[in-house]
Amino acid sequence: YPTWLAQPAAMVPDSRLLDCPPHRITREECLRVAEEFENVILHTSTPSLENDCRVAEAIKARRPETLIGFVGPHPAVLPEATLEASRAIDWVGRNEFDFTCKEVAEGKPLPEIKGLSFRQADGSITHNPDRELIADMDALPSVADVYRRDLDISRYYIGYLQHPYISIYTGRGCPAQCSFCLWPQTIGGHRYRVRSAANVIEEVRRMKGMFPDVKEYFFDDDTFTANLPRARQIASGL
Repeated sequence: YPTWLAQPAAMVPDSRLLDCPPHRITREECLRVAEEFENVILHTSTPSLENDCRVAEAIKARRPETLIGFVGPHPAVLPEATLEASRAIDWVGRNEFDFTCKEVAEGKPLPEIKGLSFRQADGSITHNPDRELIADMDALPSVADVYRRDLDISRYYIGYLQHPYISIYTGRGCPAQCSFCLWPQTIGGHRYRVRSAANVIEEVRRMKGMFPDVKEYFFDDDTFTANLPRARQIASGL
């Protein structure tokens, strides 16, 4: 599930989320949709960066004034190198980028947005101060409405989950210091920050009404049981 993009999409009125590979959305259709928006944000990774740069360049070719941002683990670790990968990239969001995306969409000047690196008019690159990690996770809206509006949930499969399933995050970050794990090092940090049990239970309740065919709900947290009292409270509430 493209939850990392669905979350900021839920914070921006009249947004649109495209998850092209599972939905078999062609490059041409993607470019057509992108033409309708002033801001386009691509979630990229190291293996997909080259292709994502070509997509960004095609978007700019059709609508040069489009503001294009890249987010994801690769830009978080290598913001300057990501911007240098293509002149079509105007900015990148570092680390936890939800409110960074929201402020860009609201038209806040790029030099004033924390957690953002951007290209100046003369081509030079500026790194703004870091954005603080989100402390109140309940401040993030549910992704349920974005899932229902923009995704076909039947297109998502994981071999160890019943089909169809839904994936959501109830918290971010992990207190462990494992060197091999991607997300704490790049996005979520090493402090496990959680949504309240009541918030999680209410989201699942809503989703059960919105997606009656779903057979399993997957909490994709780095370490859901790092807070055992809360995990028991959620289990009891469900």
